[in-house]
Amino acid sequence: MTKISTIIIDDELDACQGLQLLLATDNDIAVVSVCRNGREAIRAIAQLQPDLIFLDIQMPGLIGFELLDQLSYRPPAIVFITAYDEYALNAFEVHALDYLQKPFSDDRFYDMLRHAKRQVQQSESTAYTPIENSMEALPDKLRIKSSGTTYLFDYQEILHIEGYDYYIKVHTAEKCYLVRESLKKLLKRLPKQFRQVHKSNIINIEHLKSLEPRSRGTYELTLSNGRPVAASRSHRDQIKDFL
Repeated sequence: MTKISTIIIDDELDACQGLQLLLATDNDIAVVSVCRNGREAIRAIAQLQPDLIFLDIQMPGLIGFELLDQLSYRPPAIVFITAYDEYALNAFEVHALDYLQKPFSDDRFYDMLRHAKRQVQQSESTAYTPIENSMEALPDKLRIKSSGTTYLFDYQEILHIEGYDYYIKVHTAEKCYLVRESLKKLLKRLPKQFRQVHKSNIINIEHLKSLEPRSRGTYELTLSNGRPVAASRSHRDQIKDFL
């Protein structure tokens, strides 16, 4: 297995060294850069295109969320590590994999790391197929048309749907299809087995494997293929039946 390239971004030297010590025990991880401020981190991420970043929030110059807004390359897995608890919801809204509040235990860290490694491996194994024309929800299938070709999916094949501005990503176990469509409009046409759990996430509840509470009323859902999905506090009513 190729090592997971990792960047640590934190303005506190002790925090950086502590993370390096924890990560050094995992042979699958390669720390390729340690950055002490946001500007330095933007350059390192653009050059190295890491698989995983550990990101502090409160830093001189750029805070963590501002840094993410300026990235031209988005790593498959982003973990916030901070002393503050009030940013947890914001972290999940930018699709962070996890949010660790300092101080945290070694067990909590390595539990997060297992999820992060799985997310990176899932990202590497997923083939992305761009489709930009149209989509229609039928009684038993989702139909997508592109360049004269029609793709039909049984609803059971669909695990997860993500919203990105004016596009959505339809995830099956093996592929991800990019479609120009509104997440809100699509949800109205999908059967009841699909639930919105975040402003950017719809899941097929038949593929929900586990649910773990996180801070400030948020949750991490794990689907049948091992993919983690963020669920926000504002959509708690959609997942209360699973609690």
